[in-house]
Amino acid sequence: MKIFNTTRVGAAIALTGAMVFSLVGCSNPSTGSSDSADTSSKDYWPSATQKLDGVELKMWVAQNSNKIPLKVVSNFEKATGAKIDVQTIPDPYEQNVQTKITTGDTPDLAFWQPTKSMLAGFIAQDKLQKLDNAPWVKNYTQGIADAGGVVDGTRYAALFSTPPVEGVFYNKEVFKKAGITETPKNWNDLVETAKKIKAANVPGVNSPLFEMAGSQWGTQYAVSVQLAEAAQNGLWDRINTGKEKFTDKTIQTAVDNYKQLFDEGLYNKDAGSAKDTDQAAALWDGKTGMIIQVNSLFNAVAALAKNDKQALDERIGFFPISKDGNVGTIIPEQNNALVAFKSKDSKKEAAARQLINYWMSTGYADFVKDQKIISVLKGVKSPDSVPQALIDSAAAIKTGVGSMQSLAIANPDLYINLADMVNGTKSPQDVTKATQDQFAQLAKAQGAKNF
Repeated sequence: MKIFNTTRVGAAIALTGAMVFSLVGCSNPSTGSSDSADTSSKDYWPSATQKLDGVELKMWVAQNSNKIPLKVVSNFEKATGAKIDVQTIPDPYEQNVQTKITTGDTPDLAFWQPTKSMLAGFIAQDKLQKLDNAPWVKNYTQGIADAGGVVDGTRYAALFSTPPVEGVFYNKEVFKKAGITETPKNWNDLVETAKKIKAANVPGVNSPLFEMAGSQWGTQYAVSVQLAEAAQNGLWDRINTGKEKFTDKTIQTAVDNYKQLFDEGLYNKDAGSAKDTDQAAALWDGKTGMIIQVNSLFNAVAALAKNDKQALDERIGFFPISKDGNVGTIIPEQNNALVAFKSKDSKKEAAARQLINYWMSTGYADFVKDQKIISVLKGVKSPDSVPQALIDSAAAIKTGVGSMQSLAIANPDLYINLADMVNGTKSPQDVTKATQDQFAQLAKAQGAKNF
């Protein structure tokens, strides 16, 4: 099974991001009608079902998300008379979308990772419509409005599903067999729990923790979760302005702590070559006690369980973790959000906003039911089929904080450098230096100060 996470194509994204930013100075920003419009006016946000006969819109989606909009789009077409051409852009989605838009091919709407680092290029080129004062924002459940889509006080993306939270998915049966009755309350507690699992020497349990550096993309989470409190205290603002570096104490210590877990034998012996599919199977089969991961990996576990909610609830749990407590780290993905692009056609721009308004109001209950996902709107009930682990993950958003991808101005290849460390080709110091050097390069390409 192929598991997709937007952060695992960071190398391509970073290079493309640099290219996009380098072209900003010679681009010709759109002068669509939304440039100076009053986003609080009634006309800016058309009613959800007003007629749009003859209007055609183009929507871009990724290969892993191309089924998500089909039902709501079909319902919108029936209600309004509009025609929506949903086009699948091949992987790597982000790189290909950025390249197409830079060369002048632009959709009306697109699925997009609603993070600061991924929105920055389009904002710099004045490509995105503003979604401020959207009528549905006030209906978001606690934490969703702040979980993504807003840059420098302006909303550019609509979140239609709960973003993943970096945390720990654990096997309840392994915990029980190891005599563990409570979930960890902070990072040190997590380490002690891993040591207890190892000491218990439970038959069939190969390691307390499982890593998948062969697929690379998940290596970042064990470091990222340790930065939650620092992020709440302005870490990424300091990184963005050059006042702090990846090589300084906060991030370096988190990398050192991650390396220590390997040194103490708390991870699987094949961590350097193991794939994401191996990690999912190890958790479901009880060969490991814990994985530090996000929702996309849990979805692979759920597939192994044949999406049996009862079986999943009995065997797999979730808890957020951070350095000093249980603060979740939020990392929105492209399959959580929609953006609308500017054009010279005011009717199409308004129709794009109307589709978003329909999706997040009239059409939302059917959308949630069709996708079997957790609702992000008050008054719209989540289906009973949602596993408890995902419910607990979504609950962590209320008190969570954004990840590097959400709050940093650029997204360097931290996960690749960490995978190299797991495989023994980089030291913890090499990891932070390589990441800082790339971040500085990308920040400089954006014109950020102090780089």
